[in-house]
Amino acid sequence: MEIRFKLKEALNEIGMSQKELAEKSGLRANAISEMVNNQRTTINREHAALVAKALDITDMNELFTIEDK
Repeated sequence: MEIRFKLKEALNEIGMSQKELAEKSGLRANAISEMVNNQRTTINREHAALVAKALDITDMNELFTIEDK
């Protein structure tokens, strides 16, 4: 099983760029890119909370999914 960050889908749904999310969340653009491309093996809870707040998401199921490998 794998936990996948659905950030690319969330950004596409609202028409926000990675750069805009970086500015709005206060996270580095490189960190956002790694999250969008699921290149991180761990996600900092504070970073996930900043992303959720910037996207006005209150249900983490909108950002994460569990998939079978």
